[in-house]
Amino acid sequence: MSTTGMQKSKCPRTDESGFTLIEALVAIVILAVGLIAVTNLLVVGAASNTIGNHSTSTTTIASETLERLRNVSFPLVQVSPAGAIDATPTCDDNVIANACLRPGNFQAFKDVPGVGRVNTTWEIIQVDTQTLFIRVRSESTAVLARRRARAEFTTMRSCTAVSLGCPS
Repeated sequence: MSTTGMQKSKCPRTDESGFTLIEALVAIVILAVGLIAVTNLLVVGAASNTIGNHSTSTTTIASETLERLRNVSFPLVQVSPAGAIDATPTCDDNVIANACLRPGNFQAFKDVPGVGRVNTTWEIIQVDTQTLFIRVRSESTAVLARRRARAEFTTMRSCTAVSLGCPS
């Protein structure tokens, strides 16, 4: 028995040594599906965070506007024309001198850093001589957040003290 020209390998070969090409491809596909799922979670999380920022801004501005309307003397509050709540704002509320909360004006816009422009409109409806219904709506102008980040508040305001200028 001569072994001329052939050498025996030092490690015996078995059928289970290493990965086959199919096993490697299946592992890559499973990894890719997992990475796509994680990426999708990150995208959804970022979008939700953006909507949350817009919602916070619109809620704050609507609440602030409602409080400013409630602080106006009752005899000075004017009833809004029909459709005022759906008007396109033109008064820049970023400039204090503009005084967007004035008789005859029922809309304003404000630029919020990191969010963009927020449009706010309000309507005042006279229920009777001593009661007003006030509705304030703020909405982001961002495409992703427009309707999803809308804030709307309503309140009733009444004045019964004739000595303070309330109608009788």
